[in-house]
Amino acid sequence: MNRPKRILWLLLLAAMLLPGLALANGVSETFTQTSLLLILMITLADVCGFIFERLGMAEILGEIYAGIMLGNLALLGIDFDLSNLLRSSEFMVYSSELALVLLLFLVGLESDMRDLLRVGRNAVAVAVTGVALPVLLGLAAGAVLGYGMGVEGWFVGAMLAATSVGITAKLLGDNGLVNTNSARVILGAAVIDDVVGILLLAVLASVVVSGEVSALELLWIVAKALLFFAGALLVGQKFMPGVIHIISLNKHSSVWTGFALCLALAFAQLAHFAGLAPLIGAFMAGLILDDVDFKVGDALQKHRLEELVKPISDIMITIFFVGIGAQVQLQALLEPQVLLIITVLTVVAIVSKGAAGYMVRGKDFDRPGIGFGMIPRGEVGLVFAAFAFSHNVFSADLYSALVLVVLLTTLVGPLLLKPRLARF
Repeated sequence: MNRPKRILWLLLLAAMLLPGLALANGVSETFTQTSLLLILMITLADVCGFIFERLGMAEILGEIYAGIMLGNLALLGIDFDLSNLLRSSEFMVYSSELALVLLLFLVGLESDMRDLLRVGRNAVAVAVTGVALPVLLGLAAGAVLGYGMGVEGWFVGAMLAATSVGITAKLLGDNGLVNTNSARVILGAAVIDDVVGILLLAVLASVVVSGEVSALELLWIVAKALLFFAGALLVGQKFMPGVIHIISLNKHSSVWTGFALCLALAFAQLAHFAGLAPLIGAFMAGLILDDVDFKVGDALQKHRLEELVKPISDIMITIFFVGIGAQVQLQALLEPQVLLIITVLTVVAIVSKGAAGYMVRGKDFDRPGIGFGMIPRGEVGLVFAAFAFSHNVFSADLYSALVLVVLLTTLVGPLLLKPRLARF
C-alpha cells in the first residue's frame, strides 16, 4: 500500500475512533464535544468525498455517505447517536441553517437573470415540463403509496422537480460541449428550474410555518413571494452598484467575504420578517448581485466573490450534507413499503425529467440527452427534503427514502448522459 493510501486510511481510522474515545473519557463539555464532532464529520466527509471522486462520482455523494455511516453506527454496536447530537446541539442546528443560507446564496449568485431572459422557447418548454410532470406524478404517487396528496405530497413533488445541473455542467465542460445547442437548453432550463423551485419552496414553506391552506391565503403567500422577488431586484438595481463601489475602496479581499456573508444573512432575515422562508432571502441576495461587478484588488470579475465565500461555504455545506446523511435510517430502507417508495419515486424522477427533453423543437438537438441532463437532483432536492424533515412534514422513513432517491438520480443521470454526448 503506497503512502497516500496509508495516510487516507489512518485519517479514516482516527475519525471513526474519536466518538468512542470521547465517550470513554466521559466528555460532556459543550466545546470539547462539539469540536470532536466537527473533526469527525469533516474528516470522514473529506475522506469519503475523495474516494467517491476517484471512483468518478460526485463529491457530495461521499459526504452524504459519510453521514449515513455516522448516523447508523448503532447497527455496528457502537453507542454513538449522531442524529440526536445534531438535533440537540444548538451549534450544529445553527450550522445546518447557516449552510442552507450559504447554499441558496451561491445558487442565486450562479443564476444569471440575463440568461433567464434569453434562454429561448426550448429551454422554457423543457423547464416548465420538467417542473410540472414531477410535481403531478409525485402527487399521484402519494395517492397510490399512501404518503398523501397534502403538503407532504407537494413537498415530494417539489423535491422531484428540482434540478441540480452542476454535475451535468461539469460533465459537459470536461468534454468541451458547454456551447452546443443541447447543452444551452439544459443550462437555460436549469436556471428557470431554480427560480420556479425557489418560488414553490416559498409557498410551501409559508404554508408549513403558518398552517394557512385556504385558497385566499395561498394567493397571498404567492403575492408576498413575488413582491419580495420584485422588491429585492429593484433594490439590487438601484442601490447595490453604489454599495459595491464604496466597499471596493477597501483593497483587502477579506472584506468581500464578510460583505457576502452579511448580505445573505440580512436578506434571509428580511424574508423571515416578510413571512417567507429565510432561504428565499438568501437566494435573492445572490441573485441581485448578478449584474454587479466586484473590484477585488486589481481584478474586476464576479466569480471572485464566489471564490472568496467558498472557504466558509465549503465547511458549512459539508456539515449540512453529513447531517442529511446522518438522519437516514438504514433499517427503515429494509421495509417493503419504503423500498417500494424508493423504486416508484426513482422511476418518476427519471421518467419525468427524461420526458421533458422531448419538448424541444427544431434540428440539431439531442432530445434524450437533454432529458438525461436534467435528471440529477443533487443539493437542490436535498434542500427541499431537509427543510420538510426539520419541520416534521416528512416521517423518518419517507425522508430516508427520498435521500436515497436523490442519490440514485445523481448517479443515474450522468451514466445515462455519457453515451449521448457524442450526439451533442
